[in-house]
Amino acid sequence: MDYNDIEWVQFLINLTHYIDSRVAHCCGHSSDVADWAKTIAQEFEFCEDDTQSVYWAAMLHDIGKIGVPEHILCKNGPLDPTEWEMMRLHPIVGASIVSSLEGINHIAPIIYSHQEKYDGTGYPQGLIGEHIPFAARIVSVVDAYEAMTSDRVYRKARSHSDAISELERMGGKQFDPKVVDKFIEIAV
Repeated sequence: MDYNDIEWVQFLINLTHYIDSRVAHCCGHSSDVADWAKTIAQEFEFCEDDTQSVYWAAMLHDIGKIGVPEHILCKNGPLDPTEWEMMRLHPIVGASIVSSLEGINHIAPIIYSHQEKYDGTGYPQGLIGEHIPFAARIVSVVDAYEAMTSDRVYRKARSHSDAISELERMGGKQFDPKVVDKFIEIAV
């Protein structure tokens, strides 16, 4: 895919807006995550092509939620085990969708792994540390920050400082500590 192809880019942006709009109070989530991810990739001195790949993977990281029923996405309370099973499929579904799109199929592993946790307790594979694609570790941190600092149907937004404290606390557990440190440098 040519990232400069305006029609293709507009289609993808519209798709992310649709997915974000399915979750109450989440308009702009994917765009915000993509902007943060691009900035972090640049800070880690990714080449332009890799930076664009991180940006688009972040923009499309939740595309698999298109297959999650509305009542689960918008539930005002904790998900039950069956609902969690369905929610945990979104990285698999998202990677499957993207892997079929010529020109962006190379970002599928980032989408597939964005819910992995640095300590191996994430999903869908339970990858540990450096086995998680670095770009997915970037998306994970910025996705969590943006989610924490945004209102959701089940809770109010946390402050910037509370979210930063949570990222620091979870560095080395849920998140790659190098990515957390870099994010904190630029988010202050």
